[in-house]
This record gives sequence, C-alpha cells and structure tokens, in this order.
Amino acid sequence: MPQQVAVSKANESTLRVPFDTPRHAEIAYRVLSVDQEPRRNFVRKTLSLEEDVLVVHFSADQVKSLRTAITSFFESLLLCQDTIKLFGGEEVPKDAGAQSSSDTA
Repeated sequence: MPQQVAVSKANESTLRVPFDTPRHAEIAYRVLSVDQEPRRNFVRKTLSLEEDVLVVHFSADQVKSLRTAITSFFESLLLCQDTIKLFGGEEVPKDAGAQSSSDTA
C-alpha cells in the first residue's frame, strides 16, 4: 500500500489599501515595510505600491498565523493612517521656520 504524503498548501491573503494620494501611500509603505513578521510565525508578508494603493500580500502555513498577522498589520495601519491625518503627511519645506535677516519684530 503506497504511503500518503501530506501536502501543505499555503494560506494566502492580499489586501489593497487605497490612500488619498500617492504620497500618503508611500509614507505608509515606508513606515509599514520595516515591521517584519517574527520568524516563529511562519508568515511571509510583502508590500508594494500601485500609485495611491498599498498592496500587502500575506502567506502562511496556518490560518491562525495568517489571521494574527493580518490583525497585527491592521493595528499598525490604523495608527499610520491616524498619524498621516493628524500631520497631513506633507513634506515641510527645508526653509520652513527659518527667519531671514530682513524680518522685523
């Protein structure tokens, strides 16, 4: 009788998160891409940008690990979005706040 070999398929999920502008999507991408999944979770996460959309692909051996990784990602994403809303996400000009010698009080 032949032996059966269990083949484990990866559980996958792809999230597409739209932002107001490509700049806001880039900020989120830069912030969230540094947060790697712990090795013990056996979750692989890849981030990419498509103009104003952040695309996040998760792959895990177990559904529970996938769910935990996505939940954790959403917590970080919400914090990132709140920060962008609070600060506007726009770059401050290099000379902002600088006073010229011609300023008078």
